[in-house]
Amino acid sequence: MAPSSAITPRQRLLATIVDGLASSSPTMGICVIPMDDGFKPVTALDLSDSVNAMAWWIEEHIGKVDQPETIAFMGANDIRYLVFVLACHKTGFKPLLISTRLSDAAYEHLLTTTECKKFAYTKETERRISEIRAFRNGTSFFEVPGVKDILKPHGSISYTWSKTYTQAENEVALIIHSSGTTGMPKPVPLTHGFFATIDNVAHLLIPEGRQFGFFGSLGPDHLVLSTTPFFHLMGFIPLTVSIFHNVPFTYLPDKPLSVEILADTIKKTKPKVAVLPPSLLEDMSQTETGIEALKTVKYVYFGGAPLAPETGTRLSNYTQLISVIGSSEVGFIPSLVPQGQENWNYFEWVEDYGVKMEHLGEGLYELVIPRPDSRAIHGIFHTFPDKSEYRTNDLFVQHPENPRLWKFHGRLDDVVVLSNGEKLNPVTLEKIVEDHPKVHRALLIGQNRFQTSLLVEPVWPENSPELDETAFINEIWPVIEKANEAVPKYGRIVKNKIRLSSPTKPFKLTPKGTTQRHAIGKDYSDEIEAIYSVANQESQRLPASLDKDSLATYVRQIVYSLTGREDIQDDDDFYSVGLDSLAMIELAMILKSAVSFQHPESQTIGPQQIYRNSTVTRLAHFIHGILTGQTVTTLSRVDRINKTIAKYTTNLSQCSGQYLPPPRSQTIILTGSTGSLGTYLLNALLNDSNIEKIYCFNRTDAKDRQIASLEKKDFDAGPLNDNSRVEFLQVSFGDKQFGLSMDKYTELSNRVQLIIHNAWAVNFNIPLDSFSAHIRGVSEFINLSISSKYKAHLAFVSSVGTIGAWTPEMGPSVPEVPFETLDPVLEQGYAESKHVAERMCLEASRKAGVQTTVFRVGQIAGPTTGKGEWNRNEWLPTLVATSKALRKVPATLGALEIDWVPVDTLATIMIELLESRSNSQEMSAFFHLMNPSKSTWSSIVPAIEKAYGIPSVPLEEWIGELVSIENPSEEEVRKKPALKLLDFYRGLAAGNGVLAMKIDTRKTQEGSATMAGLAPIDQRLMDNWIQQWSF
Repeated sequence: MAPSSAITPRQRLLATIVDGLASSSPTMGICVIPMDDGFKPVTALDLSDSVNAMAWWIEEHIGKVDQPETIAFMGANDIRYLVFVLACHKTGFKPLLISTRLSDAAYEHLLTTTECKKFAYTKETERRISEIRAFRNGTSFFEVPGVKDILKPHGSISYTWSKTYTQAENEVALIIHSSGTTGMPKPVPLTHGFFATIDNVAHLLIPEGRQFGFFGSLGPDHLVLSTTPFFHLMGFIPLTVSIFHNVPFTYLPDKPLSVEILADTIKKTKPKVAVLPPSLLEDMSQTETGIEALKTVKYVYFGGAPLAPETGTRLSNYTQLISVIGSSEVGFIPSLVPQGQENWNYFEWVEDYGVKMEHLGEGLYELVIPRPDSRAIHGIFHTFPDKSEYRTNDLFVQHPENPRLWKFHGRLDDVVVLSNGEKLNPVTLEKIVEDHPKVHRALLIGQNRFQTSLLVEPVWPENSPELDETAFINEIWPVIEKANEAVPKYGRIVKNKIRLSSPTKPFKLTPKGTTQRHAIGKDYSDEIEAIYSVANQESQRLPASLDKDSLATYVRQIVYSLTGREDIQDDDDFYSVGLDSLAMIELAMILKSAVSFQHPESQTIGPQQIYRNSTVTRLAHFIHGILTGQTVTTLSRVDRINKTIAKYTTNLSQCSGQYLPPPRSQTIILTGSTGSLGTYLLNALLNDSNIEKIYCFNRTDAKDRQIASLEKKDFDAGPLNDNSRVEFLQVSFGDKQFGLSMDKYTELSNRVQLIIHNAWAVNFNIPLDSFSAHIRGVSEFINLSISSKYKAHLAFVSSVGTIGAWTPEMGPSVPEVPFETLDPVLEQGYAESKHVAERMCLEASRKAGVQTTVFRVGQIAGPTTGKGEWNRNEWLPTLVATSKALRKVPATLGALEIDWVPVDTLATIMIELLESRSNSQEMSAFFHLMNPSKSTWSSIVPAIEKAYGIPSVPLEEWIGELVSIENPSEEEVRKKPALKLLDFYRGLAAGNGVLAMKIDTRKTQEGSATMAGLAPIDQRLMDNWIQQWSF
């Protein structure tokens, strides 16, 4: 492909082209316009005559100007927009196309900012004009002729305009304005050079057989139906395309928009192409009339806002949906029509346009436009001639399989930042909820709040705009549950945080049809405050009777209000059935408020009390105890953990069945294969010729994610398409036989020789009981091994947390042996759950003859290779990104020693250890996977200093600068993500969680040559990680 600089720019001016076409191609169709007696074609000669007549009219009624002067235009949405703008070009005016939907203050602001003293309008808008006249003293108003008058055969004398492109390139051709979503509308002057880029972009080279994502591949046979107001750039561009590229357009009658009007226009004009806002597409998808009309349209372009996924998938069966993107300042960004109907909501950029997708972390990329040598195809550098690059603020996610495809995810300024610093894009959830036929609009709320809530605008019944709020929320709850699956857990909506809007305060929309988030937030500020006002909610009052049964009913109702689930049993663990940390906090707040309201002398209730009593029964007993002053008897930590271990190991016994020696070719189960370590383990197994088949156990359908993860690390994902080599099974670790069919479970029993159990929830807040599903999963793997033909070897990936409380009194170093006491185990549910699993493995070896291997894994670092990267959300990448922003990096990390192991090296060590274990008669083995060659932070921090040109400072000073940032903006949190992990870094400074004692790794080194030769973490590795992060 030729670079964009090789394109010969077409330096043409719109008004000049029209005059030329009137002479060379007078019958060329420009548009088909609605009139009282039907639709009328307009030719190039018609348009040229009309422009000349309008130019003479302007000179006669408004006057001539020596210097460019702003003139506003407000009109009915018809051909006069194009005629008036081109006439202004000839007469020296700068036309300001102004919305009919603004407030008086907004009009005042726009007219004052642009120094506008002249205002042209059409008769249809005279009522609004009369209101503007009242406060615009000194402004002259002019009513332009009607459509029929300007299209009369005038035989007008040509109004000569002799400017060349070079003279006019940087002069204003048109002024549009922003929607004013976040304040007053902003005028956006667009030059003749800006519009010339629309001419030039269509001549970019694209791959053979591919199609432009907008007008570049259209021609005179593709009548385009434009439904967007002409005062908006998306509405005005089809008018210019008709002149530049001979692609005729049509538009709707100037009547209140409805599906019926749109369908009738499609029927009468038979367009091949329609440009529709997503809101209108969604309305059409709800009616048979709309769908039948869309079936006759070959291409439907949509943009300005996302389209609900289910709506798009449904409509893509009837017409080709093509997503377009751009802005008032940029114009449209050229893309290709993605290959594959299922990719309707993705973009594939035209390579020669030169966009840059900049990784921001968490799988999000910002579209950035770098400035090339020429401005010929980049409108943005006509709008902002001094910029060297333009950051669009548009966020995208990459296709899981095709790296050339990108899906719009939202805007940086749409991102909601919760009070804990967590960020989420609200648009994803909102669009899924809006796909419900009874929901008109949805607005996610949560800026600077501890959790999200949802404001829903229903499709109000025509005759009675009243709804039973509870019944309505129950009806739409299934789609909200579906929407919750599409956002991070911390952003999910709980049922008691949903409210309906008021029919007297409809949601405000932009001209694009998008929700005006800030304006609605202001309109509903009182209602939003009420959502978060816990103390005033009737449902949170304690029951009249305070016996245990009544309290259990009360707790059960609150849990239902948070989850919408009626199937939760009184002894089900909250975390295991879906109450995440956010719901636990909400539950604690409700109970704290209720208890203190009626019994202010009672002890407080916080999240930790909920975690420790995380069933309906136990929580009811706990509340009963604090209300009555009775001590709630609980098991000690030792008894509680030993009881859990006994539950799963007491009945273990040797199986009397005969086990066969394992064949040379192994079959393996691997859990957690899509995670970072899991992906490297899977790749190592795939490259082992002795391994015949791998079963990947995951909780969700994981094949697509696995392919993407392998390819990102430059591994071959081809074997994943061979089901005889790799098979993905969706399992439930807490269910009997993993929820698999009997046939599949029997197949596993007959084939598997090795189980590598690497899947575990990483959550340091929840108690041991909340890991019950994971613990049951270990029990199920032990049962599978006992019942299997080859008595499968079970390898469990544990944690250094199981020895994290080791003290000098316990010995000079931590040996690689099992521990049957809790003394070395951190008092933390995560570490305790791993300890329980270790003890279960030990008992399975002792009692049932199952060979088990336990890997106690420490800090997993980034890879040694060029591809892949250390997860940006973890503490070290967060520290590096923040240090770049602060222009300083910590000189030390407290007492922390660097005993990290790179993730790819760790996978190799584990495979080598398992190979050595296959030749061992030892039934149970424990290994410590921490780097025996320790290094210090001071030895690698120079890599960070050098990369970003920053000094090192004491850790306390670095933390202090973060602490001094009060109420950080979302942009500040994005640049300084360590603000979200301040407690962790404070802990490093205090020495918390640092294992001061030596950890013995001799046994691991004996079993793994890679471990024995492991080098310390050095500047070279840090350089590699810094390059991968590209902060």
